[in-house]
Amino acid sequence: MSASARFLLDRSLGGRILVARLRDAGWDARTLAEQYGDARAQRMADEEWIAEGTRSGYILLVKDHRVAVRPLEALAIYMHDARVVAFARGDLTASAMGDICLAHAAPIHRLAQVSPPFVFSLSSHGIARKHLNAP
Repeated sequence: MSASARFLLDRSLGGRILVARLRDAGWDARTLAEQYGDARAQRMADEEWIAEGTRSGYILLVKDHRVAVRPLEALAIYMHDARVVAFARGDLTASAMGDICLAHAAPIHRLAQVSPPFVFSLSSHGIARKHLNAP
């Protein structure tokens, strides 16, 4: 996988199963709890971890594609030039999310070279850029 693509997983993606699956496949991936400590990760507002994760050079992996349209999150993505990949369906198991990530690993990793800000929706069919509800 691309050495420049690093991923930070939102707390809604679970603590261990998905990140372990990605790492086993060679991805550079961390959870919010690993990056900021469990107590802080649980308290962080979405806008805060979007800003900090982006400053640290991560592509942000989130469960809810509506992050592109909710005003506070969309503005944070825009203001901080975030790179976000969001699952198109929120009802997926960690195993199913892992399957989708690994099936589309190459285009996901290429997003490290795409100019931010953006949100891409990820499904079993691939990735698609979403409209970002921001200036």
